[in-house]
Amino acid sequence: MDSEKLAQFITHLGVFNNYGSTIAQTKEAIEKGTLDPLRNDNDDRVIFEDTLKAIQTVLSQPFGVESIVAINSQFVGDSFEQPYHPGKLRDAVVDPIRDRIHVDLWPGADGKAVAYYPPAQIDERDLETIIEHWHQSKQTDEAAWTLFAELAKLQPFQDGNKRTALIAANHALGALENQNYLMPPTGRAYNQFMDHLLGYYGVGLEGGPASEHEALNAFVSLAPRRKALTLDEEIKKAQAKHEQLKSKGEAPMSQLDFDAPEL
Repeated sequence: MDSEKLAQFITHLGVFNNYGSTIAQTKEAIEKGTLDPLRNDNDDRVIFEDTLKAIQTVLSQPFGVESIVAINSQFVGDSFEQPYHPGKLRDAVVDPIRDRIHVDLWPGADGKAVAYYPPAQIDERDLETIIEHWHQSKQTDEAAWTLFAELAKLQPFQDGNKRTALIAANHALGALENQNYLMPPTGRAYNQFMDHLLGYYGVGLEGGPASEHEALNAFVSLAPRRKALTLDEEIKKAQAKHEQLKSKGEAPMSQLDFDAPEL
């Protein structure tokens, strides 16, 4: 793997949890196989290790319910912003203390925070619905950001949902293999990115957008697009897709039959 690209992804993903180590520090930690180069902060170390484990775990898996659960299952580091039961789908009826969660969005007219409360009970069918949306899409960057937003809004796990959603969106795109990662923006654009994501959460609430479709489109229109792959990267992507289909018994008879990149 390209350690520079992987370091960029970890650093960008880490903005969801105030990851403070630089790309250079993260790259050095990857290459040396030690946490020492990272900022002296426990949360940075947890995010670094858990992200690497999550990527490694799902690289050989097809994208689906099991891989989404597997990603969150790797968030086992000792940090405040971690699920108490990694990989467990929330059920607030069974565990109302840990599984009944909410997301504060913005100040309300009464001075209290307007909060988004996701569904109290999540099961695999909820994930399957989002996955089906992906399979029915053109599987573009825009579709991957839609997958990210839908999964993040569902809040299927106790914590780590945006990190889970971003890794899952990249997994669906095949970006974990070719390392042409889908990443949130930096700088002031990140604030706009998060504002639109929270707007999608807050559809129908006080001060929120009226239409879920419009809110999602507003978020997706602002989310960054990836750089185009080189020809060699396109060929590797096509070969990886072929191998994935082959492992499921769905590959064409000849490698010459699979979709080649446009020249």
